[in-house]
Amino acid sequence: MGKNVWIGGWLILALLCGGIPAFGQQAQTVTAEGVGAVFGNDRAIARDQAIQDALRKAVEQAVGTLVSSETMVENFQTLNDKIYTQTQGYIQNYRVLSETPGSNVHQVTIQATVAIGDLEKDLQALGFLLGQVGKPRIMILVAEQQIGHQNYNYWWGAHRGTQTDLNVAENTIMDRFREKGFEIVDPQAQAGNIKVPPAFQVVELSNQNAITLGKQVDAEIVIIGKALARSAGSIAGTSMKSFQANISMRAIQIDNARILSSGNENAAAVHIDEVTGGAEAIKKASIKMSDKMMDDILKNFQKRVGGTTLVQLTVSGLTGPDDVRKFKTSVLGQVRGVEGIHERSFSENTAKMDVDVRGSAQSISQDIGRKTFPDFAVKVIRSTWNTLEVQVSPK
Repeated sequence: MGKNVWIGGWLILALLCGGIPAFGQQAQTVTAEGVGAVFGNDRAIARDQAIQDALRKAVEQAVGTLVSSETMVENFQTLNDKIYTQTQGYIQNYRVLSETPGSNVHQVTIQATVAIGDLEKDLQALGFLLGQVGKPRIMILVAEQQIGHQNYNYWWGAHRGTQTDLNVAENTIMDRFREKGFEIVDPQAQAGNIKVPPAFQVVELSNQNAITLGKQVDAEIVIIGKALARSAGSIAGTSMKSFQANISMRAIQIDNARILSSGNENAAAVHIDEVTGGAEAIKKASIKMSDKMMDDILKNFQKRVGGTTLVQLTVSGLTGPDDVRKFKTSVLGQVRGVEGIHERSFSENTAKMDVDVRGSAQSISQDIGRKTFPDFAVKVIRSTWNTLEVQVSPK
């Protein structure tokens, strides 16, 4: 008895201190209404149907916070077959707030807790979340040092490796991202299009140098990092050996140099062969790191779909401060999704501004291109998710 009490107390203390993972997951509480038809005065069945209808609508509401209404309409049948028919799998708990019995229908209002984490994973597996954020194009630059090698192997530098070099980390990360539908730039296929200056041919690439390489192949995200394998010695005097691997990476958005994800992961493997064991440890660590990065990237990009994004706007062709004022007034009044404009600088007929946008730079660029402004003719020069360049000609 004393032992059981001690264990129970240890578990509670560990949960409070974060020593072991608590049960449960990311959740969202929603309120939904449902109705059920009354047949043959069987109100119990009608009530059950009303509750099931309300639970389905609760899940639909949760889906609506993750994907756009247009995506929901276009993919209704897939969502119905794969998500909405599995309502119980996403509802953690619910309670009936009120119910209204009618002569022909029974209506209920419920409050339900939806497992938003599970919902996100399933939507991602169906390709909805990635399609929602525009399938960003990714370039991967991971240097790797295997057991028995004195130098890191990396395709962009002096130690480009030989036929026997495995490049396990980079290949594993590429495969993992591709499996989830990401568009990956293959540096081998793009070798003729990538020019690497001597100063860039180092293991520790700076963020800006990595961005420069990524721009050459029109990537939107560049992932850089290092993977290292080492031997941890024999296991209990046997011929089997233990191997440890550590991988560190960061994902950088190219158009605004923002860090989307960063971190370290490690893993272990056991094998009789050093090369195989080291490669297996690197592969395990790379899988863990890839999954974390994909989750971070998706969450960062998803914020722009329904929320407000800061877009860097460059406007050329303005003749002076009065033109800047007129341009800001026109955009705020006529361009859908623009919620605020903050002027940063004006020099040599060019103004730089930060714009609060509900959506992306690409969405407002389309709207600007269709508009007729009273004081300017506006031409869109270039746009990315976070930057927009336009040229104006005063009328």
